[in-house]
Amino acid sequence: MWWTKHLWVIAIQIAAFLPYCVGSYRFYKEKGRFMRWIATGIVLDCIMAITASTGMLPRMGSEQGAPWTSILFLLHIIFSGSGMLAFILMFFYLIIRGVNKEYPRLRRIQYKIFLKMWMIGVAIALINFLVKILFQQRIYDWPWQIL
Repeated sequence: MWWTKHLWVIAIQIAAFLPYCVGSYRFYKEKGRFMRWIATGIVLDCIMAITASTGMLPRMGSEQGAPWTSILFLLHIIFSGSGMLAFILMFFYLIIRGVNKEYPRLRRIQYKIFLKMWMIGVAIALINFLVKILFQQRIYDWPWQIL
């Protein structure tokens, strides 16, 4: 079963989901100690991004590569990458400016946009993985190709 090697990928995505959600919610509700949660989410997400971009992720077949012509794959990359980048930039912004200030607009934007954007991107990848397990086919290969 090729997909058993892929379970660590799912575990890291779920492990990144929790700290992003908790940290984002705590920052949104102006509760303390949210930076640790967001930092943990960023680290786990960066580990995933590095392993994905270097080709270290398990594949169904050795000939399979990244499906750069798939609209869904590109949406996955754009949404999850943009969400991760937004959290990284926000993290450094808060370190530089200070975490105990008001930031009402940033609190709303990061919770309602950054987090949702990242979740949509990751959900596309997780649905693709589930479909690969159940039907031995990538949703990235379905008819919505660019070329």
